[in-house]
Amino acid sequence: MNDLRDHFQQIAGPIPTTTPDQIEADLTRGRRALRRRRVVQACTGSAFGVAALAAAIAIATSSTGVPPTAGQEQTVASVQLVAYKGEQPKGFTVDKVPDGWYIQASNEGYLTVAPDKAKNPGPDVNPSTDPVYDENSFVDKIVIMLESKDQNGPSREGKKVQVGDQEGVLLKSLQGETPDGKVPPAAGGDTGWELWLKQPSGIWLIVQVWQGVGLTESQIVELGAGVHVHKDAVQGVG
Repeated sequence: MNDLRDHFQQIAGPIPTTTPDQIEADLTRGRRALRRRRVVQACTGSAFGVAALAAAIAIATSSTGVPPTAGQEQTVASVQLVAYKGEQPKGFTVDKVPDGWYIQASNEGYLTVAPDKAKNPGPDVNPSTDPVYDENSFVDKIVIMLESKDQNGPSREGKKVQVGDQEGVLLKSLQGETPDGKVPPAAGGDTGWELWLKQPSGIWLIVQVWQGVGLTESQIVELGAGVHVHKDAVQGVG
């Protein structure tokens, strides 16, 4: 029996070792997907349909502990920030958005900023396959939210940045993954970013920028400096 077991092991080869980074990335993706679902349910009082929920969590980004090289921009700016002049939501308000973008959806749990094209999807657009048009999806957008109730700040070290009169942490995201395999990064290797800002209450604000949006590090910091958290803002769970 031992000879047979040894023979099978020789055929299969050694079992690959799972690294701590891979474990942390899997846990982060799971927590973020669960949080999005629970935030939506808590703010609306009901669950969305399967297609809408799938679009909302189809691709999850997670943060890496490798900070970008100091003093170097990782993304060439392809958009400009402009003053936001539209109607402001209750939970969060913003001073600036990318030029040609607007606040697509907002509630007490999160706020999404999307390109203007998402305003008019047209009759042939399917939000489940093109989630930028889905108000409940974070894909291809900027998302502003509070950390989950089971979090306590960034789980990894990042690049410390000055955001207005306070210090923040900028994290470069890992390459997104889906059950079908890895999603390639955007042009230039952009995998997305998260800016973490600790609030006076001790809760952290997160500004999540999806891969390929085109903002530089300094623009993300500038955008984050213009985000304001109000008393109506709530945390998700999970």
